[in-house]
Amino acid sequence: EQVQRWSESLEALLTNQYGLAVFRHFLRSEFSEENLDFWLAVEKFKRTCPQKMVFKATRIYNEFISCNATRQVNIDSAVRELTNQSLSLRISPSVFRLAQEQIYNLMLTDSYPRFLKSHLYTQLANQNLQQGQKLSLQEAHTKAKRLYSYNDLSS
Repeated sequence: EQVQRWSESLEALLTNQYGLAVFRHFLRSEFSEENLDFWLAVEKFKRTCPQKMVFKATRIYNEFISCNATRQVNIDSAVRELTNQSLSLRISPSVFRLAQEQIYNLMLTDSYPRFLKSHLYTQLANQNLQQGQKLSLQEAHTKAKRLYSYNDLSS
């Protein structure tokens, strides 16, 4: 039941700690985990106290937005430039809004549909239906690792 809810919406998946953990495993296998990490970092940033905003905004920018970012997310150059300008003018909770929207839409239209069709999700959904039980966070991690290890061996 819990696993099936993940297919209702990306938001349902992202707000479920078990779903989030499994989605992270999936994104890691596709080398696009930085999208989720950026989205989560911005969600946390929005709740940051004003005294720490400059520091955290700079960290997020350097890790995900900058042209030299260590884990650069796939946003268009106009949004990258607007974000850069916003950071130099005034830092507020909405400074990453456009970039976050682009990344959310990318996950919504690209990663999320592939996740729902993935062997990982279908296996977990089928096992969950058969067992009729809730999945613990540890079980979600363990099953995701096992399924990916199996997929790596069978590829």
